[in-house]
Amino acid sequence: MKRWISLAAALYPRSWREQYGTEFDALLDDVKPRWRVFANVLGGAITMQMKNGTSWMKLMAATAALGAIVSGWMSYRVPPRYESSALVGVTPQPDPLRPASPQVLRQRALQRFMQSASRIQSRQGLAAIINDPSLNLYPAERRRTPLEDVENEMRRNIHIEARLEARPSQNGGLNPLVFGVTFSYPDKAKAQATVRVLTGKLSEENRMMTLLSANSYNELWRAVHLAKPVPAPPPGDVVGVLDAPSLPKQAPGPNRLAFVASGLGAGLLFGLLAALTIRHPRGARKLAGFALVGFVLAAAASFLIPNRFTATAVMEVVPPVLTEDPLAPLPPATSAAEFLRQIEPAVLSPENLSRIVEDPRLKLHSDSREIARDIRIAPLSPGSGAFSISFSYRERKTAVDTVNALISFFIQESVFRVRQNADRMTVIQREIESRRAAEYLDVIDAPTVPPIPESPSRSLVALAGLGAGLLIGAFSLRLRQPIAAGVSATML
Repeated sequence: MKRWISLAAALYPRSWREQYGTEFDALLDDVKPRWRVFANVLGGAITMQMKNGTSWMKLMAATAALGAIVSGWMSYRVPPRYESSALVGVTPQPDPLRPASPQVLRQRALQRFMQSASRIQSRQGLAAIINDPSLNLYPAERRRTPLEDVENEMRRNIHIEARLEARPSQNGGLNPLVFGVTFSYPDKAKAQATVRVLTGKLSEENRMMTLLSANSYNELWRAVHLAKPVPAPPPGDVVGVLDAPSLPKQAPGPNRLAFVASGLGAGLLFGLLAALTIRHPRGARKLAGFALVGFVLAAAASFLIPNRFTATAVMEVVPPVLTEDPLAPLPPATSAAEFLRQIEPAVLSPENLSRIVEDPRLKLHSDSREIARDIRIAPLSPGSGAFSISFSYRERKTAVDTVNALISFFIQESVFRVRQNADRMTVIQREIESRRAAEYLDVIDAPTVPPIPESPSRSLVALAGLGAGLLIGAFSLRLRQPIAAGVSATML
């Protein structure tokens, strides 16, 4: 222990060591060396160094370097995430009986594929993949968090997007649309297997949509007793894997530069606070007191802010599978953005919002304008017919019931627009509508609410109180300095 105390004494300024070094060594021989003596000697050395010229800058540089080293080390402790990717081709099939432009065929193929992607990434679709025993994804997360949180995490790790690269057609027809399917996961084998499952589900979903469309087509013409033979149904798109799921060799590591930069900044801040504490202990204690009071008051006040829960549902504009004329080409579905532009003003009309507010089952304690501010309706992705409906409120059940009311309004408005000309509908048109073979709205994900409220973030509120306390404390000390200087001058 005596050796450690001598090393700590060597940290004192040179002038002090030259003047008091001999006496200190003699005193050290008379004192029984303990950890408390070492701590006192080390603390005195740091304090004297801080009060000696520009040593506070050295402390800041040392803490900044230490912070950068520690954060750089932590970046290597972050678990890797392997990203497997595959390319899927969607080839629109020309129909000799119902000729349509390549642009219409490609647009419809894009919508059908994005419809399949939306259904696979729905809560029900993701739950089937997560619970697949052959994959065994997110085992630790499933044990400690609700399944909905695990589904949201998986949805964030899946990316299905159109690519600009061109691939030639295999049979001389239209060139396929190319889509990238990627999934990131800590296990590279599971990442590859999951992408393989995703591409298989996309192909199977397309096959089922084509089969259902053909069955609906044939049943319709049999139901209306057409005299002439039924023409062949429109062909479906061909979905195939262009590039098989890759087995990633290396996981792209975290942004270590960002880790080092954050550690450097934290070290600088810590060094500055330590320097201020040592050079001005009374002022530092006052700042700490203000910061503590601000933190405690803000943390207590955060519990007075009511919780807000956000319920979210997903709806989709389903493309039509039948037309009245068997030889007419199938038109593309209305995009989500265009559908919302047409329908949303009517759904969010003052009359409908008033009906929501006045509904006794909802028990809303807000007016129509507040309700409108808390509603969020937006398309999920370009080219897709899916869109989300969200509503935030302080009670979980009320948030869910309000989203259900909005879903009902959307369906009612959509059906009303279709049936505006109901009196002039032909028998075939009524059959198409009754079989839901025309364009219609469907609910992909029913409204659900996460178990944790969306706001307030009590930790952020408490940190804001801490920062406010520091600012008030610094401002108070700044104001007291001129007063103290004036009093000293008067006394002199």
